[in-house]
Amino acid sequence: MALRDVLPLTWTQTDHRARIGGVPLQAIAERFGTPAYLFDMAHIEARLDQFSRAMEGIGVPVYATKAFLCPALAEMISTRNWWVDVVSVGEAALAQRGGVPASRTLLHGNLKTAAEIDLAVSGQVAITVIDSLGEIDQLAWAGESVGRTLDVMIRLNEQVGLDTNRKVLTTGDKSKFGMAPDALDQAINQVSDCPNLRLRGLHLHAGSHITEPQMYGRILTRLGEAVMRRRSAFATEPVLLDVGGGMASPYLRTDPTISPDRIGQALRSALHTQDLLKRIGPVQVMIEPGRALVANAGVLLYEVGVRKSLPDGGEMLALDGGMTDNPRPALYDSRYELLVDGKSGSETTLPFRVFGRMCETDVLLEEVALPSTIAPGDLVAMPAAGAYTFAMSSRYNALPRPPILFVKDGEVREVVRRETLKEVLAGQKTLREAKRIVL
Repeated sequence: MALRDVLPLTWTQTDHRARIGGVPLQAIAERFGTPAYLFDMAHIEARLDQFSRAMEGIGVPVYATKAFLCPALAEMISTRNWWVDVVSVGEAALAQRGGVPASRTLLHGNLKTAAEIDLAVSGQVAITVIDSLGEIDQLAWAGESVGRTLDVMIRLNEQVGLDTNRKVLTTGDKSKFGMAPDALDQAINQVSDCPNLRLRGLHLHAGSHITEPQMYGRILTRLGEAVMRRRSAFATEPVLLDVGGGMASPYLRTDPTISPDRIGQALRSALHTQDLLKRIGPVQVMIEPGRALVANAGVLLYEVGVRKSLPDGGEMLALDGGMTDNPRPALYDSRYELLVDGKSGSETTLPFRVFGRMCETDVLLEEVALPSTIAPGDLVAMPAAGAYTFAMSSRYNALPRPPILFVKDGEVREVVRRETLKEVLAGQKTLREAKRIVL
């Protein structure tokens, strides 16, 4: 691995000044301010094409919208033959706004509210992935009440040997997701007993930071074996086998990554080695990249606000953003590169501890080597910030959320503008303004 693998596809540097899509970071900061989320459209397009090619002839990619979603990204996805998966009415609305059809929308979620169930009943999603036994009755009753047959899949919770951070592990005894193997037959029986539910397939998502393509082959084999035991319960063809997402993306220049082509090869190998097509019949493999599509397409742009000495003798920097625009370091101890715009790579470096501006300890980077001349006013870029940053952002300290800027061919598109204080205050009332309601 190398730094190049962490950066957006069109990242270039001339005279120590960085550009994305041909646009200087400095010009973006001057026009739109900081912090700001920058996304390389060419990078996203290339990743869309890579996953499409990898799945050609065996199935379809399904974008996991929880990683990052806005109508502009949904619009890019809608032009491909991709599906999306959503877990809320909000994600569904964003996908619809970008033109993703209901016929290519999958509904996930370990707790589906009445509003989410209505997405299935009203035909705003094509398939609902069942996560618990009680959900089967909810869907059956809701579908029956409007005379609609609902297509469903069942999520399986079965350990497949993934070693990762416990906070991003989605299988095993402590996971909230899906059916344990000994409950699968009961779930299949319940669905089969409901005339207005149609079982289309099975889903299994191991968790995040998968670096071995063979993991997807093993998951596919597990799903295939489970279908074979109850083949008659899956009434339609092709049977859908969803192997989940979780592909690793590099955050540091030393991090491993995983190639869409190698994932596709592993899936094809599992299909043929296990002879699944002969034993099951036609199948459609579904795979759910989220982070792998957008993480390295995105950069967070900050300005240095403070430099000072720490009591232990080290040095610190404070940036004009932090855990409100990227909570991952606080949640998962995630680590990132940090690049200083306009500084020579040959300059002497010093170790810095990098903080955000929130009223918390808010450590973004425990220690990173940066040019010794770095000073307030300097522009810094945090690459690999495209996934689980904006999607998990907050208004802590009542700070407006940063803008999202899509960049390509020398042009910038402000697809989500910076929030205003008026928007931060929207919906908030004083005691005098609030209506009194007696219940």
